[in-house]
Amino acid sequence: MLAVFIVILFVACVMSVTNARNAILSIFAIGFLQDPFRKMVPGEPIYFIVMVGLVFGLVFLVTLQRQGLRQIGEPFVGWSGSLRQPMALFLLVLFLQFIHSIVRYGNPVVSLIGLLSYTAPLFAIVVGYFLVTRAQDIRRAMKMFISIGLLLSITVVLSFLGFELKIFKEVGEGLLIYDQGTILRSFSGFMRTGEIAAWHIAMACCFIMVLYLSSKRKPPVLIVAALIIFMMGVIALTGRRKMLMLITVFFVIYGLGFSYYLKKLSINYVVSGILAASIVWLLVTLLGPVGDGDSVGNYIARSTSVYGSATSRAVELGFKPISWAYNRVGLLGGGLGIASQGSHLFNVASIAGGSGEGGLGKIMVELGLPGLLAALWLVVAFARYINLSVKLSAQRFVPEHVMPLMLGIACILLVNLMTFSVATQVYGDMFILIIIGLLAGFLFALPKLVLRAMHDELPTVFQQSPLPIKV
Repeated sequence: MLAVFIVILFVACVMSVTNARNAILSIFAIGFLQDPFRKMVPGEPIYFIVMVGLVFGLVFLVTLQRQGLRQIGEPFVGWSGSLRQPMALFLLVLFLQFIHSIVRYGNPVVSLIGLLSYTAPLFAIVVGYFLVTRAQDIRRAMKMFISIGLLLSITVVLSFLGFELKIFKEVGEGLLIYDQGTILRSFSGFMRTGEIAAWHIAMACCFIMVLYLSSKRKPPVLIVAALIIFMMGVIALTGRRKMLMLITVFFVIYGLGFSYYLKKLSINYVVSGILAASIVWLLVTLLGPVGDGDSVGNYIARSTSVYGSATSRAVELGFKPISWAYNRVGLLGGGLGIASQGSHLFNVASIAGGSGEGGLGKIMVELGLPGLLAALWLVVAFARYINLSVKLSAQRFVPEHVMPLMLGIACILLVNLMTFSVATQVYGDMFILIIIGLLAGFLFALPKLVLRAMHDELPTVFQQSPLPIKV
């Protein structure tokens, strides 16, 4: 099986180099195949989780060669100068904490793991920005992801139904959840853990809604609703209920975003959607069988409890880890890598303890208060830039399908940021970090996509009087 994977990896690398349009397909292919192949290789070697990084690294180098070193910073400073200072400060803190980590622990691998957890999305922003030239490129990538997400959902269901294939089992001993007065298994399909599977399926749900609202020819709403409800039910089977909260918050914010940017009373649609979803969920909860062990009712009952515990979880894992981090390492932080995925392999995870479970705590324990403040400044700068970009896409001279697409990506990034603030584990996965960075890169490319869309819609007028765009 290892030989087969190496061949697939080689083909993906060749495809990504020879044709830029195949780059995202190659990244998705290896990102989703590395887990099932890892399960089938004796010993389940851990190096499989970074295979997608090899393909992505090659794509980045090709992008660098094509664009040139002087143009590689265009996504961040090409359309706005507001990101320069916070980005420079954040990168400076990263560098200092990288040196701190090497000196303090004497293990450059730990430092590199920590550095990649922060910089991988930044590299992916560059790649995403230069890979797309039209909005259709983004839609094509979303369609690919949804297709794989549906396949993943089916494998999770098959695993729940009792198909005991090695490819369906979690890596390692698997996760057992003690809830509802019984023991529940976490079903992961062909991904290595239920947590990873739930995130990808949740993203596919969000992409379905984005594509539906940004399509000129919309498919039947019942089909869209059925797909989303099915996939949310599959997420319940993974036992990772926080991803259901992610989807719910996304729908609410997406609807409110339409109301804000288009100045329409689309809040009625939001309320109607929430009401319909609540009725469906209530019916499923009441009618679902409740019993011992892996019954559908137990998984649904566990999943519905996430809404009641959202506030307490935000406090316990969102804000309290900041004080926990201070108590462990002080104001200046403990260095890169101590709270990142894989730190337990190098005997440094105990330094961070539970303070690294929430995103704010992870940043505080690794980068200290200066890093936390720099990160918050950078997030605010990103938010202002994205806000201006989405406002640009809502202008009358921009084709109507652009704004729902870009607003959807912005909302997806926002809900992931909110989820990261209370749960960092899933965001230690390199493939997930790359996907988030690619989405941000798509959003950063919005000004040039607007110019391209205007050129396609009104080529004669545009060529005679091009409109400068600055955000």
